[in-house]
Amino acid sequence: MPTLDEKRKKIFLWVIVIAIIFFGIGGLLVFSYYYNNRCYTKYQVVSETARSDSNNVTYQYFQKNLLKFSQSGISLIDTKGKTLWNGGFEMKQAQVDRCGEQVIAADVGGNSFHIYNGKDEGVGMETTYPIVRAKVSAQGVAAVLEQDTDSNSLKVYNPYANTNKLLIEIPSNVSEEGYPLDFDISPDGTSLVATYMTVDGNEAKWKVNFYNFSDVGQDKNLLVGGKEYDTEMVAGISFMDDDHVVIYHEKGFDIYNGMKEPKITFSQSFENQIVSIAQSDKYIGVITTDGSQKNKELKMFTTTGENILSCPITYEYTDFNIYGEELYFNSSHHIDIMRINGTPKFECDFDVELTGVFPGGRSIEYIVVDHQTIKRIRMKAR
Repeated sequence: MPTLDEKRKKIFLWVIVIAIIFFGIGGLLVFSYYYNNRCYTKYQVVSETARSDSNNVTYQYFQKNLLKFSQSGISLIDTKGKTLWNGGFEMKQAQVDRCGEQVIAADVGGNSFHIYNGKDEGVGMETTYPIVRAKVSAQGVAAVLEQDTDSNSLKVYNPYANTNKLLIEIPSNVSEEGYPLDFDISPDGTSLVATYMTVDGNEAKWKVNFYNFSDVGQDKNLLVGGKEYDTEMVAGISFMDDDHVVIYHEKGFDIYNGMKEPKITFSQSFENQIVSIAQSDKYIGVITTDGSQKNKELKMFTTTGENILSCPITYEYTDFNIYGEELYFNSSHHIDIMRINGTPKFECDFDVELTGVFPGGRSIEYIVVDHQTIKRIRMKAR
C-alpha cells in the first residue's frame, strides 16, 4: 500500500497538472480574445502588380476574384493579376450584374448585352429597344428593362436558347401601372419583382409587383402579388435566394417570402434618415443619421430579420460593403474594417487614392486597388 507521503505527492502532482491545464486554457482564451478583437493600424505589402488598364475601369469582388469592366470589355482576374477569362465589346455605358457564376454586361442606352460564366466565350444578344437596366439569374436567364417609344417594358431572355430566346414580356401601361424603375430576378430565374412609380398631379406614388413564371403565375397572367407604398419612395429590390426578396423603401425595408404567393415575413422601419445600405447573402446593414454626420448609427440584421448589432459609428466613408463576416467602410485615402460583432479590425490611411478594397483570401490580408497598382497587403499591429 502507498504510504501517506506517496499519496500526498500524487495529490500534489494532480493539483499541479490541473493548475497547468486551467491556466493554459485561460491563456489560450485570453490570447484568442485579444487576437480576434485587436485593431490593426499598419500593413506591409505582400505583392504588387502594376495596372495596365485605364482609370475608367471598375473593379468588383466576384467569386473570390476581381471582376473588372469598362466600355470596351470585361474580365475576371485573380488577386495576383492573372486573367481567368475575358470578353470584348464596345458599349456606351456598361452596367454589370452578377448572380452565382453568371455575369451580365449591358449597354445602357444601347441595344446589346452579353452574359459570361467563365466556362465559354460568353453569349450576346441584341434588343429591340434601348436598355435601361439588366439583371441576370444563376441560370443565365436575363431580365432587361427596355425603353419603348411610349413606355418601358420588362423582358426575360434565355440567350442560350437556339430559338425563342424571348421567354416573357411584361408590358407597362403607364397610365395604369406607372413607370417601371427598378427590378430583380430570382436566382432560379422563375420570379421577378419590380417597382413602379405613378404621378398623380404633383405627387409621386410607388408600388411593387410580384411576377412568377411557373404554372401558378401563368394562371394569373404572371402577376401573383403587389404592395402599395403610396408616397413612400421604393429605393431598391434585391433577391436573397429563390424565395426571399428584400424591398428597400424610404423608411426601412421589408422581407418577402414565397414568390408564388408573396407575404411579408419581416418589416423594419427607422425613425432617422437612411444614408447607406449594404447587403450580402447573410446580412443586411443599414446606417441612419439624425441629420448630423457625427451621429450615425449602424444596425445589422440577418436575412430573417434578426437584429444582431446596433452601434454608433463615426467613420467618414464613401463606400459601405459587407464581405463575409466583415464590414468595409472606404474613402479615397482611408480604410475602416469592422467585424460583424462590432469591434474594429483595421483602420489605416493611404498615400494613394484608393478605387477598391476587397478580401485577400486570408483573414489578415486584403486586396487594395489604386490608380496604378493592385496590392495584396497584410495587416500589422505596429
